[in-house]
Amino acid sequence: MDDSTARSTRETAALERLARLVRRASQDLDRSIAACLGESAVARWHVLTTVTGGAGVPMSQLGDATLLSGASLTRLIDAMIADNLVHRKVDDTDRRRVLVFPTRRGQVAYRGMCEAISSSGLGALATDARLDRSLTALVDRLHEVDAPGSIVAR
Repeated sequence: MDDSTARSTRETAALERLARLVRRASQDLDRSIAACLGESAVARWHVLTTVTGGAGVPMSQLGDATLLSGASLTRLIDAMIADNLVHRKVDDTDRRRVLVFPTRRGQVAYRGMCEAISSSGLGALATDARLDRSLTALVDRLHEVDAPGSIVAR
């Protein structure tokens, strides 16, 4: 095996390991938050975090916040409506858009979630500046990729 093939094999293995570690960290964090909240998934928390300001939030923004596909997000919002946590309304300025608002019960649930997270100690992860810088740098590096194989060397 020549040097370039060996390097390519090492890089591919290292990338696979990095992808697995990032995925595992994300899944473990979601599991920890879900256990803290007493929820089966953290998507409800992401929705309530996003809509709690009181102004309606479009479904597209909730998709960004939850990383759910359109159909999965619609099912989640339908379930949250059934639990009286949020309600939907057609946007008055753009009738094609649907906005999601918190209900009073949703706001109370969100405050309870915030208290649970605060008392769990999980919030300390979010204030770890070194961890934040490392993850931000990783995301920034990934965004430097214009096409497969064209990452900018540093």
